[in-house]
Amino acid sequence: MQIVPLAAVPFSIPVLAQWLHREWDYYSERAWVRELAGRRQADRIPLTLVALEAGQPIGTASLTTDDMETRPELTPWLASVLVSPAARGRGVGSALVRAVVARAAALGFDTLYLFTAEQMALYSGLGWEVLERTKYFEDEVTIMHLRLKQE
Repeated sequence: MQIVPLAAVPFSIPVLAQWLHREWDYYSERAWVRELAGRRQADRIPLTLVALEAGQPIGTASLTTDDMETRPELTPWLASVLVSPAARGRGVGSALVRAVVARAAALGFDTLYLFTAEQMALYSGLGWEVLERTKYFEDEVTIMHLRLKQE
């Protein structure tokens, strides 16, 4: 498996947009294409990373300025972590999270945030801590944070 910036594999945008729309249909597939097109930087946010196997995308994760309109004071965010069903259970998601964390640290951020409705155990196992539980749209979610710089 290889993890690269989306800028290196722009051909993967349509398939990633399709996956993201299926998982989170609050954006149309076309809106996901536009969103991903804006995340093609490798050295500043917003950015998206893509996990590849045999040159084909098997997962994605992003580093964004915001991911929750109700918490604009929290920034930056790990967002849109998704692994194709065929590649799940092989550590792809964890590798993508670690790669985004490394990018955020390299960019000088102190803390990284995320929210999840179902994957709290995954993130806890990677060192993330619960910040709060809240309702976001129709879902009960957990906001988590990871300190990137130790005091």
